[in-house]
Amino acid sequence: MKLFISILIPSLLLAQSYHEIIQSINSSLSVQSAQQIQKAAYENTKMTEGKNYPTIDATLTAIRFQETPSVTFYSPAPQTAPMGTKNHTEGAVNISYPLFSGFAITAVNEKAAIEHEKAGLALSDLKRNLYLNATQLYAAVISSDSTIQAHLEAKKAMEDAHAKAKGFYDHGLLAPAELYAIEAKQHSVEAHLAQAKSHKRQALNQLSYLAHSDIKEAIPFTDTLTAPAHDELVTIALSEREDLKALAKGLNLAQSDITLAKSQYYPDIALIGAVKYQGNTLELNGDGYSNANKSYAGATASWNLFNGMSDSHAIQAAQAQKLSAQLTYEDYKNKVTMEIDNAYEELNTLENMLQSVQMEVKAAQEYTRLTRGRFDNKLASADELSRAIADLSGTKAKEAILKSDLFTQKATLWLLGGLKVYEEKVLKKN
Repeated sequence: MKLFISILIPSLLLAQSYHEIIQSINSSLSVQSAQQIQKAAYENTKMTEGKNYPTIDATLTAIRFQETPSVTFYSPAPQTAPMGTKNHTEGAVNISYPLFSGFAITAVNEKAAIEHEKAGLALSDLKRNLYLNATQLYAAVISSDSTIQAHLEAKKAMEDAHAKAKGFYDHGLLAPAELYAIEAKQHSVEAHLAQAKSHKRQALNQLSYLAHSDIKEAIPFTDTLTAPAHDELVTIALSEREDLKALAKGLNLAQSDITLAKSQYYPDIALIGAVKYQGNTLELNGDGYSNANKSYAGATASWNLFNGMSDSHAIQAAQAQKLSAQLTYEDYKNKVTMEIDNAYEELNTLENMLQSVQMEVKAAQEYTRLTRGRFDNKLASADELSRAIADLSGTKAKEAILKSDLFTQKATLWLLGGLKVYEEKVLKKN
């Protein structure tokens, strides 16, 4: 008993609850990567916002002409006179402010903001899918524990049966074939036990990979989780699902592309100005021929009048993209509804199967008890007893798997409604 407790206590200390396992997913490398993508989208938003502000550039130019700049006068004979110096230096601070761009800057800013929102939705949807995978793996670990326990009970029962059969055999009351049959079943139970342990280790390895942490054990869930009503879940999913919201943002992106394409029909107008000085030295105090101050203020406008109808085709392409996004969005809404319908069908099937298997467990327990009594009184063969024990172990394992599948299915239903409702209805209860 002391040895058993010394082994059990460290396992319990290392075990993690369902809530803890799900929360650890937030530290996974996949989530960290998506968070960096969201950060990049945010920085890109701030970058495009800079287009709304003036642009200020400082320039300094220093050149030396091969010949002294000159001008020729005809009065009437040609006469040449210098008009500058070989050394020429200019320094300026230029300012440009976009006054109107045909709404192109607004469209670019909107696109960047939408991309940032989409990155956030993609992060949430990634978490939702990782939570779903983690839920399935967690349930696999718990069902493996129950399966292992069932096989351990079968192993103990088989050992007791073998000991009694060996006694009968030693006194010539049992044929060798019957003793061998029990021994064969013993090996079969041990093989199933080893398989269950392997499945558990594999599930724990996958959980550790998803969570980017070492998960040794899982604490069994208390199945108080209830499934949401069908119509309620459909309504929640169509309004809260992160992937649906991301597709809706795609519609907004397509509209921004249309606005951006139409901006080519308008002129670009900007205010410009400069504080500019020139000279023949870095002092920029003139060259003795022209004034040093060349500062100015003004406005510039450019308007493309014809470019081979490319603007018109760009608008048509953007409109086609928007229509495609709209059709994709509507189709995805139908897909979400279909997934929820099928999930409820699966839930009903699992509930019916569990009721059936629970009745099978009761029947198998009673049949095993009866067969063991008959075997003790030489009214049943060793093969019959070993089969009864193995069948009981198998039905208990099926019951454990179905219970974990039910928990997984209920959690899946909430996840089909979106990350927010899942966190409110599931994580706060486990």
